[in-house]
Amino acid sequence: MKMKRLRVLCVCRMGQNRSKYLAKYLKGKGYNTRYGGVGHGRIDKIAHTPINQKDVDWADIIIVVRKQLNEYLKKEYKVLKKKIIVIDVTDSRRIIGEKFPELAGLSREELNKKWVYPQLRKAIKPYLPLKF
Repeated sequence: MKMKRLRVLCVCRMGQNRSKYLAKYLKGKGYNTRYGGVGHGRIDKIAHTPINQKDVDWADIIIVVRKQLNEYLKKEYKVLKKKIIVIDVTDSRRIIGEKFPELAGLSREELNKKWVYPQLRKAIKPYLPLKF
């Protein structure tokens, strides 16, 4: 009998960077993944790659990359009894630059490689292997 692969929905604000990277990383570990954004924020209200209720319904586990996005997810979508894992990894150049001045001058691509992506891997590691 074939084992069902866990379906994991990775959620960030815009659905372009953190959730996309994390979904690809977890797919490499054998999970069935999707990613997207909830579009919550001051500057824009619409994610570039938005999630929808069908994505939420599809998922066995939802991973949210920022605490404040979890509140928005629960308010805007019917998550019912879904297992939600909340990690707290920003990709804001301003926030990271203020906290770590040595990273302030990096391009977005370099910042992702040197800080954001390693932080995502580090934050999800305690939850692996993922379970219902």
